[in-house]
Amino acid sequence: MKKTLFTLLLAAATLANAAPFDTFNAAIGETTRPHGENTPNTLRLSVGWDWGVRWWETSVGYLTGYWEFAGGAWRVQDTTAYDVDIVPMFRYQFKSSGWCTPFVEAGVGVAYLTEHKIADDHDLTSHPQFSDRIGAGCGFDGGKQELGINFHHFSNAGLDKPNPGVDFLLVRYGYHFN
Repeated sequence: MKKTLFTLLLAAATLANAAPFDTFNAAIGETTRPHGENTPNTLRLSVGWDWGVRWWETSVGYLTGYWEFAGGAWRVQDTTAYDVDIVPMFRYQFKSSGWCTPFVEAGVGVAYLTEHKIADDHDLTSHPQFSDRIGAGCGFDGGKQELGINFHHFSNAGLDKPNPGVDFLLVRYGYHFN
């Protein structure tokens, strides 16, 4: 797992410097369903492209969004699984004059998992999955950095049976290059 973590970090840093990404995120957490015996057991890295839009702007805040391309590694029982996904994320960005600028966000995209049987009694049935996320956080340092908490869910949306899904609770750090 340590070699995998190092490889993922190196690849993400290389991509962030070579491509037109404007955000880099790193998240650590654990599977909450099924529960792994190692805590934390999940690492996710992602890059994002801000849409550069502000919808329904008011004195309270505005709706915006970004594309997120992510990869993760997680371990449950004796199975190590990897995933990649792309998700359009919608964010409500509150306006604030303090050190913390709060936000809430949600998105649904597509994912591919390397393993679908991730525990003795937990078979996701297929490698292709949907990736659902909700989160909240706080931007600081003039919007250059953020800390947040995310709930992440993989599911095949009932296209195959069984469909138990897998859930993650993650703490995320983000850095904006622009």
